Amino acid sequence: MARTLVGLDIGTSGVRAAEFALHRHKVTLRKFAAVPLSQGVVRAGSVVDADALTEALKTLWSRGKFGTKSVALGIANAGVLVRQMDLDWMPPADFGKALRYQVEDALPIPVDDANLDYHLLEEVEVETEGQAPRKVARILLVAAAREMVDAFVEATDRAGLRTVSVDLLPFALIRARTPERGEDTDEVEAIVDLGADTVTVVIHRGGAPRYVRMIPGIGGETVTQAVQQRYDWTWEDAERTKVYVGLPGHARLEPAQESAAPRTDGLDHPAQQVVVPAVQTLVDEISTTLDYYRSSTGADVVGESSSEVQRVLLTGAASRLGGFPELLAERLGVPVEPLSVTGHVRTPRRVKLADGDTESLVVPAGLCVGAAR
Repeated sequence: MARTLVGLDIGTSGVRAAEFALHRHKVTLRKFAAVPLSQGVVRAGSVVDADALTEALKTLWSRGKFGTKSVALGIANAGVLVRQMDLDWMPPADFGKALRYQVEDALPIPVDDANLDYHLLEEVEVETEGQAPRKVARILLVAAAREMVDAFVEATDRAGLRTVSVDLLPFALIRARTPERGEDTDEVEAIVDLGADTVTVVIHRGGAPRYVRMIPGIGGETVTQAVQQRYDWTWEDAERTKVYVGLPGHARLEPAQESAAPRTDGLDHPAQQVVVPAVQTLVDEISTTLDYYRSSTGADVVGESSSEVQRVLLTGAASRLGGFPELLAERLGVPVEPLSVTGHVRTPRRVKLADGDTESLVVPAGLCVGAAR
C-alpha cells in the first residue's frame, strides 16, 4: 500500500502544500492547498515571525484536509553554503560519519552549528607529482545554519506537523524536473525559480546537480515595489498593475484600450516604464549567473565536454509575468520553457486545481519524489 507524504513549500508570499501517494518512482497527487502570508513573516528564506507562520500552517491544514501530518520541507536561503569539494575517498558508511571532520575548515560557521548534507558527483583518481594516484570523492557539499533550519522545523512542530525531511529547494527542483527512469538526458539544463524576494538558479546534467546559486533581495516583489514607489500606490494595487501590464506586447488591455490610438513610446501602458527596468534587473542576474557557471565552474566539473546550458526551465509566481520568458530567451539565446511536473506526477481529475496551482505543485512534488525513489 502506498504511503502518503505532504510536500511543504514555505515562501515569502505564502505556504503551499500538496499531499502525494508515494509509489516506486511515481507519485500521485491527492490534495493541494495554499494560504497567503502577510509581508514580513518570512523574508529571503528565513523565519521572521514564527507565531504567524505556525498559524498559517494550521490554517493550511484545516483548508487542505490532508490525510497525514508527515511533511517534507523545502528551504531556499542564500546563506546556505553549496560548494564542490574533493575529499578523501572512503566507504559510504564511513564517509558520512567523517564528513563533518573533513569539511570543518571550509565552513563559514562552526561545524557544530551546521546541518550538513552532500551529493556525490563521482569518484575519481587524482595524480600528485611524486606520489601514487589517490582516490577522491567529488561532492557537492551543502551546509546550512542549524538555527535557520530549526526555525522552520519548530514552526511546523507547533502546528502539529511532523517533519520527516528537510531539503534544499534547488535539489527539489531537479527532482521535480528529472524524467522517469530510462529517459535521462546528458544535456546541461538550468532551472530558475523566481520567488517573491529570492531567485534560485540550479544547473544540472541529467539530474545530477552541478551548480547552485540563491540570490536574495530580488524577485517578483522587486517589480511590485518599483511600481508602488513610482505611483505611491498600495502594495495590492501595485501587484495588480504589474500582473496586468506585464512587458511590452503582453499587457492585458481591455477592448476599448486596444482600439485606442497606439502609444508612440513602444509601450502598452505607462507603468511599463517602471516594470521593464525592474524585470531587466532579474534577467541580468540570471544571465550573469549562467555566465559565471560557464566560465569558472562548468569547465572544471567532472571533465565535462561542454558547460553550455542548453535549456532553461522557469517556475515561481514571478515567472508568469507576461513577456518574461520571451525576454529571458532572447537574452540567453537558448529555449526558455515552463517547468511542469504533470508528465511524471499523476494528477487525477478529482483533484480540483485553480489557475496557477499546477505550477505551485513543482516544489512540493520535488520534495516528495525523492522519498518515492
